[in-house]
Amino acid sequence: MIWLLFLLSIDPRYHTFDEVAHELDSIASNHTEIAKLDTIGYSSFDSLPIFALKISDNVILDEDEPAILYIGCHHAEEILGIEICMYMIDDLISKYGSDSAQTYWIDTKEIWFVPLMNPEGHGVVMSHMDTIWRKNKRDNNNNGSFETAYDGVDLNRNYDFYFTEGGSTDPSSEFYRGPYSFSENEARAIRDLAMAQHFTLCITYHSARYGLTEVVYYPWSSASGYSPDYLFIRTIADSISKRIINDQGSGHYNALPGQGLDGRARNWLYGVCGTFTYCIEVSTTTIQPGWMVDDICQRNLPGAYYLLERVSQSGITGCVYDSSSGEPLDAEIIVHGYYDPNLPPRRSNLEYGRFCRILRPGFYDIDVRKIGYVSKRCDSVEVIDGQMTELNSNLARIGGETIAPDLQKKIRVSPNPSRTVVRIQFGQESDFSSVDIYDTLGRLVRTFDNPSNDMIWRLEDDIEREVAEGIYFLVGRTENKETVQKIIVLSR
Repeated sequence: MIWLLFLLSIDPRYHTFDEVAHELDSIASNHTEIAKLDTIGYSSFDSLPIFALKISDNVILDEDEPAILYIGCHHAEEILGIEICMYMIDDLISKYGSDSAQTYWIDTKEIWFVPLMNPEGHGVVMSHMDTIWRKNKRDNNNNGSFETAYDGVDLNRNYDFYFTEGGSTDPSSEFYRGPYSFSENEARAIRDLAMAQHFTLCITYHSARYGLTEVVYYPWSSASGYSPDYLFIRTIADSISKRIINDQGSGHYNALPGQGLDGRARNWLYGVCGTFTYCIEVSTTTIQPGWMVDDICQRNLPGAYYLLERVSQSGITGCVYDSSSGEPLDAEIIVHGYYDPNLPPRRSNLEYGRFCRILRPGFYDIDVRKIGYVSKRCDSVEVIDGQMTELNSNLARIGGETIAPDLQKKIRVSPNPSRTVVRIQFGQESDFSSVDIYDTLGRLVRTFDNPSNDMIWRLEDDIEREVAEGIYFLVGRTENKETVQKIIVLSR
């Protein structure tokens, strides 16, 4: 009976939708230099706005700064995530200019909040219609009215990444994943924001009614193994969890890989966007008494703020440009040993050509690739603790204006075209530090170690497989120039 009474009464300490809207609008209006409020979408049934607040200096500009995202309330009853986001927003805004760490974060990062992703489901909970409701209000039977027995979609099963592997196909289930991936406006709002902002790190807040609580989940453990960045993702999850004291004060949160691949936000954000995303199951249930809320929020801040520190620590960042025009490129960045060709490419953003890869201290081999351009290989790039290693790249168009005529005169390829073997001769003054061969997609086919002025290419790749017929490009590099020579391979 006591539990039933609690379910029927939600403490006024928790924000209503109107209170969230008013508070965010007030913050943005009174702190125009560092806060900007956007509407990134509207809910699927009631068309309620989904708000996103950006905190940064020069906030109206999209600057070349790392971006971090915090999301609350995928599931309607899990209202503690809203409170943590709102508490953090107030803390950052109020301490800007007086707290050196928080001022630095705001001046050097773009910090985004979507405190209330599921506003219409949240309304079901806050109105006491159903205080354990978790879905939105999608009209599954198209009868024009909302029915808790059949309607709604679990927004955290609606993302387009192994969509059919998770959730339920039964509309009456509280885990109903929807009729198709991204069927819901709410999930599409997060998708579009993530695609536009290229977040490096993200926390999505949840609260478990059953199952494990006070846990930091990260992507992923599945039948095929761990995620390719598992070592780096896990280390950050451990650091987040150890910074959050549990409700009893007897220890801290735990960190675990999420089991399986399905259409959850953390899997999509990492698998598709490359964003290191953490799902934090806050507290020991979904709705705690009001007197606990501020303490729960305060204890979660160190874990949340760790992302703002970590994003500028060990890893590799840089920009990729077209070597002729100087324009930024959205190139693929491959860290050898931490790469899954089955996942979408990890790319630099088109606006600045910027990429950011979180790594641990050590040495890494990096490839920078873009179709139509000569790939670039950077071997043994050192990552040190406490700072990001800067690695900028200029990519030359294949067959473009990057040929250095004075050097090309000193290159002789014969026979060309060829069916079997070509002889590559360089003039004495060419002094190439490296010579590589690429296909028309910019993929590295053959590397000549310690190139001499007279070499033989047997039309094989680096593991002695015959290359296919087609056009290839020999790229010779000196300290200051790249020279490209076309080689035509005929059918054997």
